[in-house]
Amino acid sequence: MTQYDEQFNLRKRHPLGRIHLLRNEFESCIARLALNNSLDVNYGESVREKIDIFPAKNENAPVIVFIHGGYFRALDKRKYNYIAKPFVNSGCTVALTNYDLAPKVCVKEIIDQNIKAFLWIYQNISRWNGNPNNIVICGHSVGAFLAVKIIEFNWIQKIRQAIAGVVLLSGLYNLTRMKQSYLNKSLKLSKGDVASLSPMFGDIDDFPHALVAVGKDETDEFIQQSKDYSNKLKTLEVHMNLYYWKIKITIQSRAC
Repeated sequence: MTQYDEQFNLRKRHPLGRIHLLRNEFESCIARLALNNSLDVNYGESVREKIDIFPAKNENAPVIVFIHGGYFRALDKRKYNYIAKPFVNSGCTVALTNYDLAPKVCVKEIIDQNIKAFLWIYQNISRWNGNPNNIVICGHSVGAFLAVKIIEFNWIQKIRQAIAGVVLLSGLYNLTRMKQSYLNKSLKLSKGDVASLSPMFGDIDDFPHALVAVGKDETDEFIQQSKDYSNKLKTLEVHMNLYYWKIKITIQSRAC
């Protein structure tokens, strides 16, 4: 056991967390029954390269893309279908993505799959009443990492301008500690991977409107990484407001 294991072992930290996951699965089942949807739409050839789409009732709707976490090695989009309901009811089209997991694939391949998924959504979401020029990307945990990697990609200007905003929830932006924890038995990260893949060390020429948030009961590592990444955004001349709330820390930013 390394000194960083407890920073990432959330099941041990929150032993009743499984109850919340079961509730999420139940609410996701209700959402699938209540909303029109297209499940497991292929965006690639692998078994997990699929998207669940919940269309808005009206055409030209804003699009929410949600990327799940799970340390690159666990979880599934279907557990998060419940988030579609409030957004669809507010007039949005919602797309939730899956991707292959470690150790079957490496982190770089997972990044590439998510970039491919976003491009597919941009090219096809109008078939589900979505406006491809008004997309907000939302990611949780390593899903936030993947959302940033999509933004870092060298898109043509037309596609880059389609990203209206990004929501980063309890994200991980620096792979250093993950490499030094039990997680690396599955992830097999090298020093080169940490340097080349971590958003903390990446270059971004243009960043969309953003909200970065982290729960107050997260581990010190999660909280520090959100603080560090918000500071990085400041160096990119992104307008930044940092709020410390009693129940959580919320960091909001707005691009110039």
